[in-house]
Amino acid sequence: MYQLLETAEAMNVGHRALVAYQRADGRLSIHHSQWGALGWQLLTTCRPNSPFGANNDWEAQCHEAIVDGEEPDPPTEPDTPVDPNPRTVVADLDDLTGQFDFLEYEACYVVSRSVDVRGFQPLWFARALPDADPVGDGALVSLRRDRDPVEDAARLTAWFRGVADTMVAMQERGALTDDAVHVHLRERCREWAADGREVYVG
Repeated sequence: MYQLLETAEAMNVGHRALVAYQRADGRLSIHHSQWGALGWQLLTTCRPNSPFGANNDWEAQCHEAIVDGEEPDPPTEPDTPVDPNPRTVVADLDDLTGQFDFLEYEACYVVSRSVDVRGFQPLWFARALPDADPVGDGALVSLRRDRDPVEDAARLTAWFRGVADTMVAMQERGALTDDAVHVHLRERCREWAADGREVYVG
């Protein structure tokens, strides 16, 4: 029994990232990466000749199919950092944020049709609101291209923890309701747009 549980846990280990590929119709094709959040590696490994991060001959053709809104035809067991098989399709980045699982994924990437890759740090509101829904109840804040992605993501996360912990302390003193905390967290996250970032709030 112990071995079975240990194996099951090992299969779930990873630093998961959600990867959204932009399509010609403006929608986003949503894909899974088991280790893509580790060191924000997909910012460098996903390129026009390797849109799924492994530089295989079939990757460009599969990506072209996804951009055109068609079903890709990858190998049966593709050995790529990003699974080329779509999980779903969403309308836009606002829709993506509303469906983003902040508990499952540590990172989010958006890949343009020309395979220009942007990273987004997820910020789940459960830090201040224990009953926050893991799906959609948070914000996605883009990383700055002119900064080290690991350091930039750590900066965003540390900032958010400070804001959230302050909200918790104010709640404990009876100064804020849950609804007020929710509103405040959204407003504070949106302030990052002034720093040249894209911000999407669920």
